[in-house]
Amino acid sequence: MTEYNDKPVKWMLYPSIIFMVIGMLVGVFASVNGFILPDYFAGEYIHFGRIRPVHVSHVTLLWLLAADMGLIYYIVQRLTGVPLWSHKLAIVTTIGYWGSVTLGTYSLPFGTNAGWEYAELPMLLGFLPIKWLVEASWGLFAVNIFMTIANRKYKKMYVSLWYTMGTLLWTTFVYAIGNLIMDLVPYGISRVNVNFFYVHNLVGLTFTPLGVAIAYYFIPKTANTPLYSHKLSMIGFWSIAFVYAWIGAHHMMHGPISQWLQTVAVVFSVWLWIPVWTVVTNFFATMKGQWGQYATSAPVRFLMMGTVFYLLVCLQGPLQALRNVNEITSKTDWIIGHAHMALYGTFTFFAIGGIYHAIPQMVRKPLWSQALADWHFTLSLVGGMVFFVSLWVGGFLQGLTWANWVNGSSYAEFHNNLSQMSFLQTVSDMWVWWALRSFGGALIAAGGVLFAINMFNTVVLKGNEEMQKGAEA
Repeated sequence: MTEYNDKPVKWMLYPSIIFMVIGMLVGVFASVNGFILPDYFAGEYIHFGRIRPVHVSHVTLLWLLAADMGLIYYIVQRLTGVPLWSHKLAIVTTIGYWGSVTLGTYSLPFGTNAGWEYAELPMLLGFLPIKWLVEASWGLFAVNIFMTIANRKYKKMYVSLWYTMGTLLWTTFVYAIGNLIMDLVPYGISRVNVNFFYVHNLVGLTFTPLGVAIAYYFIPKTANTPLYSHKLSMIGFWSIAFVYAWIGAHHMMHGPISQWLQTVAVVFSVWLWIPVWTVVTNFFATMKGQWGQYATSAPVRFLMMGTVFYLLVCLQGPLQALRNVNEITSKTDWIIGHAHMALYGTFTFFAIGGIYHAIPQMVRKPLWSQALADWHFTLSLVGGMVFFVSLWVGGFLQGLTWANWVNGSSYAEFHNNLSQMSFLQTVSDMWVWWALRSFGGALIAAGGVLFAINMFNTVVLKGNEEMQKGAEA
């Protein structure tokens, strides 16, 4: 039986869970101190402009991307039938990634923010080229995975490997564009356009294919049932490869960019329904006759609820790209709710579902507490729904209020609308929705703490001897 090298998996997963909890707690603090009790805790290093990127960097790079990398280490070895190509390369990757991202993130309260969405890490921190180190670490990770796949024992490649290989190439390019080449682009709308290419493709060509690759492996694995359709999965892979790179401009609708670029973004946004339909159909069809496991299996529960959120977020995305809808939702808190349902409701749920399966298998112990896992899911789902819906409803009302300013047929009527409804009043009207957002975020963070406790005890406490002696699945 093949002996897999799971040390690199643990090096990525264990710290990522800790950073997930920290990121969630920072997010709750930012939501309360920034919006509910503005600057109740005041200070140069903890105001919203410094704290918000710390939260973003935690939940995207220190948690989600790191967890996805760990899970890719796990599934690639099992889908190829061979251990990881280079243990030493994995060590260098781990040191480079954790060192650069951690130093960069924790420097942000001291004013090192590079100033671009999802690209806040400083280019240089002292003599350390932080962004170059992140790119280099990802490159080493990609080499290790590609070489493992090239030396595989099983010649037929499962769809998770296709999504993984695509992500390795896409992310190398996308991260370089958004972080290393950005400074070479002329100032103004050109640089903004490049930034939104990066922002949307970090979600669409990094977190989406990684999350889908993980779900394609763990849904059949945890449910102990074959995938419904490999052909359908490949349609989804090639369609997302073709469609996703073109849609970032839908964040700048009605802005000072070319109309043809806006139209291209709308058309390709609508076409996103093709890969989404293939994924959702495949996952639900795979679970046919297996839904009883939803009530008993934490991994199945997180993976399938993540699939539901994936469907919802990918219905929202194309709809809010349409010009008439975009007039209302753009730049409002609706977008914040939409983004959190993608990165938390979908891809964090996928990662958590994978971790609930992988860690007990690696340490050859049963999950420490099923009850704790149940509470984790309940708090995550309820908190997530409160969080998402409050921002959708509040953001849509916010957008309608802003849209009312343009009623009227003359400048005098338009100016009268402005005088009657100030922008600050629309901010004040959001307080109740922001309070609900903070409550939902607190529930999510509480669930994250339970998850971390459960994983810690699963790893360190004595497990079932029979499982310890059994072969790893």
